[in-house]
Amino acid sequence: MRLQHERSYYNAENVLVRLETMIADGWSKPIRSVYDELSIFDWWPEKLTVFHMKQMRTFLKTAIKLGYKGYVCFKVGASGCANGMWASKAEGKVQNGDIYSPDGEAIYRSFTPDYTYYSFCDKDENWYPAQEEFDSLKTTKMLEQALQAAGII
Repeated sequence: MRLQHERSYYNAENVLVRLETMIADGWSKPIRSVYDELSIFDWWPEKLTVFHMKQMRTFLKTAIKLGYKGYVCFKVGASGCANGMWASKAEGKVQNGDIYSPDGEAIYRSFTPDYTYYSFCDKDENWYPAQEEFDSLKTTKMLEQALQAAGII
């Protein structure tokens, strides 16, 4: 994201406030008109549907509950393409006038109509679960259990 806002503009709680307002409107939004407000850095569909927004809201509420209140970003995918929702514990980092995902602890959730799974990163930049089990955390409860087992929460 271009550095036109404070780093906190892209944190979970602030993005959630703006997202709630858009959901209350009850209408799909052209992604080009809302990508900055919602920290969307890439997308395939042209419209952000209310269903997409509700998925984002659920992710953000989970992230906040688990302590991932820092920088968030979204890649709105489609079937068969890269996608995801990320939330970090730290605010975004500034580099060359842009705000990027910080290093360190983060959670991820897939963002596609075909499947849902979570993964997480520890403070040493190790992502879990292992690559061969990348899609094994299917529910929020499974994510919480894995974070607890790793000593992160």
